[in-house]
Amino acid sequence: MFRFKLVLALGLALALARPTVASVSFTENFSSNPFAPAGNWSFGIGNDGNTQFVWNASAPPVYTGDATGALNVSHNSSLPTARLQRRLGVTLTDTNSFTLSTVFSFNVISAPGDQEMQMAFGLVNSSTTGGDCTGSPTNFTSDNVFSAVEFEYFPNVSTLYGGPSLIPTVFGAQEPGGDAFANSAAIYGYPTILGDHTNGVTALPQNVTLQAILAYDGATKTLFLTMNQVNANGSVTFLDMEVPPLDLVANGYDTNFPFVVDSLAIMAYNDGFTTTNDISLVADLTFQRFSFWTPELRPPSYVSIGVHGANATVKFPTMANFDYDIQSTTDLVSGSWSTIASNIPGTGGVVTHVDIGAGRVSKKFYRVGLIVPVH
Repeated sequence: MFRFKLVLALGLALALARPTVASVSFTENFSSNPFAPAGNWSFGIGNDGNTQFVWNASAPPVYTGDATGALNVSHNSSLPTARLQRRLGVTLTDTNSFTLSTVFSFNVISAPGDQEMQMAFGLVNSSTTGGDCTGSPTNFTSDNVFSAVEFEYFPNVSTLYGGPSLIPTVFGAQEPGGDAFANSAAIYGYPTILGDHTNGVTALPQNVTLQAILAYDGATKTLFLTMNQVNANGSVTFLDMEVPPLDLVANGYDTNFPFVVDSLAIMAYNDGFTTTNDISLVADLTFQRFSFWTPELRPPSYVSIGVHGANATVKFPTMANFDYDIQSTTDLVSGSWSTIASNIPGTGGVVTHVDIGAGRVSKKFYRVGLIVPVH
């Protein structure tokens, strides 16, 4: 079933030449034991001495099309960092494009206010990416998370972030004399602070099935994070996070020291500023599925609108074997978006849709979404 939309509003993107890598795709649904040597996953940092990663072979499907089986992760930020990872089968740098889709759920057991700690997963370098993401009171610059593309969710309410925060983050390679954060890119503050939102969600919902899509465009060095709630019947509900795309260069990333990643990873980070008596985060996560593609699944690079008599035409480039939805609104500020056409097959060329009667409307806006497979 195909039910998730990467939405692109009206706009024009220049077609740029980009280096290519071998086309790679895989899906992990945890229907079989993921742990090495039988499976593809192993510990890149730490181990499972604290039983933080448990394969639940009998976990029932949670949505139509889901497989039996899941990976349970218990995150306790006072424990040493443990990172479970699997090789991508390709090495990627910041000029390559890719998409990572993750279906998961979580439950926060403890996240005290005025502390910051994240639940994280993404892409790492199996050799150079470290497990110290915080430093410590005695050594602020010991952090060593180099070459990583991460989904990060901070559930804490704090004076620093204000409320629950969703912060996609990219760490480049280490700059000479700098710590990990000297070459990183992230959007801090509003609008990543979900609690400050007026229209979008104010926190990610717990104990429901979510889908996170990290889509990276190597031509523009931009990371897109889109989220969705997966319903029991396999359909989805879009979650408006009001979090803009992450422009790496505009947010401090140094292209002279690009990230180089080769593995998918689930991070259970240690917080160097807390102790077993003062834990910044305790949370349970359940992963149903990871899907990875390269090159990336791209939303249309442009949407062209024309008026012909009483009708309007919407044209956009497509990829073969994928479907698209078109939505419209008459008010970008306070209006809601309505789907006017669903499951339009991509051809590999430009597709045209006619919106009957739209030529009589004083103003109308369109956006086109690529439908990414949930399963």
